[in-house]
Formats: sequence, structure tokens, C-alpha cells
Amino acid sequence: MKSGLLSVFLLTSVTTFGADDPAKLFEVHCGACHAVDHMRVGPSLVEITGIYRNNPDGFVQWCVKPGHKRPGVIEMPSMAHLGEPALRRIHAHVIAAAAGKTEQKIAGGDPYSIPRPMLRRPQVQRIFLPDASPAAIAVALPGDLSYCFDAGECRLRYLWKGGFLDGFSYWKGNGSEIAKLDGEIIYREEAFPLTGDAAGNETRSPKFLGYNVTKDGLPSFRYRRGGITWTETIQALPDGSGIERRFQSDAQVPLTLATPRNATLSSSHGQPTLTAAQAKSFTLTLRWK
Repeated sequence: MKSGLLSVFLLTSVTTFGADDPAKLFEVHCGACHAVDHMRVGPSLVEITGIYRNNPDGFVQWCVKPGHKRPGVIEMPSMAHLGEPALRRIHAHVIAAAAGKTEQKIAGGDPYSIPRPMLRRPQVQRIFLPDASPAAIAVALPGDLSYCFDAGECRLRYLWKGGFLDGFSYWKGNGSEIAKLDGEIIYREEAFPLTGDAAGNETRSPKFLGYNVTKDGLPSFRYRRGGITWTETIQALPDGSGIERRFQSDAQVPLTLATPRNATLSSSHGQPTLTAAQAKSFTLTLRWK
């Protein structure tokens, strides 16, 4: 899986939520790669403002047809699918967000990743990860937990504890290498955590529908599997002993919780089997042993 195919994934997998909100547009489509005051995957908003402050036309042109400027840095995919009006709103947001800010230098480790002490909100990276399909999404939660959501299979793959990512080899290889986990995997999920007439053993391939971002910065993944459309949001428990997974669905059938290895799984409805009505909105609490 090379970087060109990654670009296709980036262009086709993210649904446009909050299309009229410049901040939401930026967070969903740009925030994983661009920070306000320091280099992440791409240049900071401070640097972008210095180039395009009074040139929105140039900003739009670059977003529609970007080039490869920086050696050792992954090439930005085209954002042409957003359309010119949305790109102009993003330009206005970039200028406003960078106002009064100065460029900060981050030393040590992966130069494109935010160190844990600086992580105030969840960090989302679309990147190649070990033991996952090429459509992997890494999410760092506040604290010391991170997880891999596999958008190819539309399910949680694993969680790790410690740092976030060492993605230098990935960025240096322009998307041809796999990033390294900066921490220890503490839980692996072997299958989707719910079974039923349509939830688990489907004949059709799962389909990723994109993600929204909550006010707390958490990604809410949307996908379709087994004839059911799901929305899933994952957050860490306050004591760090597990995670909460908030689900919404259009299920029309009862669902049963799977039994994970080396972990316990419980439902907000208190029973291992959810009625069709309960399956429309519920929370699963996962604690590792």
C-alpha cells in the first residue's frame, strides 16, 4: 500500500459534517495534519498564514492541486472534493486561529507528533499501523491511552498505553512505511463486540462512512456493517482502567455482547443481550484484566 492509495483513502473516506462551520471543516479535514503553532505532518497555521494571509485565491489553488515542497515530508492530498466555498471558509479560519500566535519548535522524537505533555485534546492520525489494514486511524486520548480504529474493517483493533506514535519512518518514506507504536499494547479486539442477526457475521464488506468530531475533540466514527449503520465514540475511563464506547445505530434486531479475551464487557442496559430498541443507543464499558 503506497502513499498514492493513502491519498485515495483520505479523499473518499471522510464525510463532510458541519459543512457551514469553518472550525469544524478544518478539524475534520485538516486538523490531523496541521497544528496552530508548530509543525505536525504539515506546516503550522502560523506558517500558512505568513504565506497566504492576503492570498485566499492562492490558498485555494494550493489545496486543490498541492505539490511536494519539503524533502522527507508526506505530500498533501488534494482537497478539491471540498469545493471552493468550503476551502475559502477554511482559509478564513486558518487566519483567525493563527492571529497573535508564534511558531513553536518541538524537539525530540517524531517531529510530526505532539508529545503527551502537550496533548490537551485527542489527536487523530490517519497513518499505516502494525496489525491493521492500510485504512488505519490512530487516536491518542487525553492521558496515556491510544487506540487503533481500522476503517477498512470498521472496528477497534487494539489499545496501547504510554506515548502515542513514532511516525518518523512513515513520514520519511512518504507513506510507504509503517509507523511504530510508542507504548505497549494492552488489549486486542479480535472481532466486532456485538453479534446478532445482522451485526457480526455479515456477507457484505463493512463500509466506512467517515467521522465527526465532538466538542471534546473525540472522533465519532460512522460505518455500515451487517445492514446496520453505526456511530461509535470511544473515550477513556477516568481511572484509566478501560474505555467507554458510545454506540448509536439503526438496528432492527436484538444484539448480544461478545465475550472478549482478557477483558470484561458490560452494557449500559445491564444485560448481555440488547433488545432492538435498546440497540439504538447504548454504551459498552470495556475493562482489561
